[in-house]
Amino acid sequence: MAHKHLKDRFKKALQVVGKIINEWDPMDLLALDCPDDEYEFEIQRIASAALRVNNAEELAETINKAFEGDYKKSKDCLLIADKILKELFN
Repeated sequence: MAHKHLKDRFKKALQVVGKIINEWDPMDLLALDCPDDEYEFEIQRIASAALRVNNAEELAETINKAFEGDYKKSKDCLLIADKILKELFN
């Protein structure tokens, strides 16, 4: 039973993170007509972290690393992390 609960939580996290990351389009790939699943690997990594972190700062660090850090929108990572956590847990 616990396994199903964890699976359901991860599935929800994937949906929330996927929606937010794709709307953000941090590397402007979707705007260039790249496939809709362009950020799939990063979304999985961020969703997994979102269920383990203690705060938005920790999640922002994971988001920045997922997108190789140090790119033009890295300052937005904290805002995105906060948005993800609020949608997941509120």
